[in-house]
Amino acid sequence: MHTEPFALTMAAAWGARCRGQGLKVSLKNLTSRAKYAARMKLFEFLGVDPHFVIQEHEEAGRFVPIRNIRTPADIRSVIADVSVLLHLDHDQEALAAVQYCVSELLRNVLEHSQSPDGGFVCAHYYSKSGLKRVSIAIADCGQGIAAHLAATYPDVRGDDEQALALAMLPGITGARPGLYGTSENAGAGLFITRCIAKGSGGYFFLMSGRAAYRLRRSRTAKILVDPMEENHDLWRVRSNWQGTVVAMEIPIDNIADFQEYFKSISDQIPRPDRKHRKIQFT
Repeated sequence: MHTEPFALTMAAAWGARCRGQGLKVSLKNLTSRAKYAARMKLFEFLGVDPHFVIQEHEEAGRFVPIRNIRTPADIRSVIADVSVLLHLDHDQEALAAVQYCVSELLRNVLEHSQSPDGGFVCAHYYSKSGLKRVSIAIADCGQGIAAHLAATYPDVRGDDEQALALAMLPGITGARPGLYGTSENAGAGLFITRCIAKGSGGYFFLMSGRAAYRLRRSRTAKILVDPMEENHDLWRVRSNWQGTVVAMEIPIDNIADFQEYFKSISDQIPRPDRKHRKIQFT
């Protein structure tokens, strides 16, 4: 039974947190339909033996199973696996876009989450009816976005919806620049990855605490700096998620020139000495 990457990473992060607190995870009514979750390594992080034999399949070209991220070396390893996953030696532009998103989102976990268990990531490559897309998800059970931003923006403490909106604006978190980044782009990781998802025709999802935001798929590439002006859904989550979940989809055939693509997104970041340009996609 197929399960989306964001659900798998959430389950892995939650299971690791419970086990770290001395709790035991158990599963009931487990059937052979759970073999997909087993291949994605979920049960290893839950500490559960599924009690059925898994016939291992070649991962390359289909998915990157759940990985625990604790160090920069772990990030580099995942990026290498994603490169193999996509088989995109002939399409370096799309590969560069996916690598940037993975690098930026995982780096956020290491720099901001303060989770003792690190973060959990997995990815799946889909090719169906001529449409090629990559689905990526990262989850942690750390301090959450509101708690992280409250040190600089006290008003967001306890206000998860406002914290999500603020975190997706450029220049808020003050992070160091990462892959393809410059000092001008520091702190704009969620903004840029949101733009990449929208511009390529994919979706972007962010959840922390009791709030969840989903940027809907769009046929227009025009980027709005304020995420609340985009076509989106915003939910008040019934059960508090202690930490952060980010998921996104990138239809890789819609990226023609990533360097120009990235520069166009960067140019949307408000600066006094710069006029904004529209992002161009194929």
